[in-house]
Amino acid sequence: MSKGVRTVVNLGSGLLSGFVAVIVSQPANTMLSKINNTKNLPAHCLRLIKIANALGIRGSFAGLPTHLFMVGGLAPGQPAIYGNVNKTLGAINSVEIAK
Repeated sequence: MSKGVRTVVNLGSGLLSGFVAVIVSQPANTMLSKINNTKNLPAHCLRLIKIANALGIRGSFAGLPTHLFMVGGLAPGQPAIYGNVNKTLGAINSVEIAK
């Protein structure tokens, strides 16, 4: 692959993996925010169940567009930087696949 294509692949893979990670972890992040916003209450299972029931599926994904936007600016750069550093160091094929 050319340098440009390799960079686009690295950026795209970082963006895709970042988006998937955000979508999968968003309900847990929303629950954590709700727990942190209710002070002086113990974090036990009944409280978590009540929060989850109050949020519902739609509420569990509150703030998702903002989180995706933030990750869209950060996540693609990491694999691109990693790939470019590997190329500079001559370690292009440094990842070995177990057979």
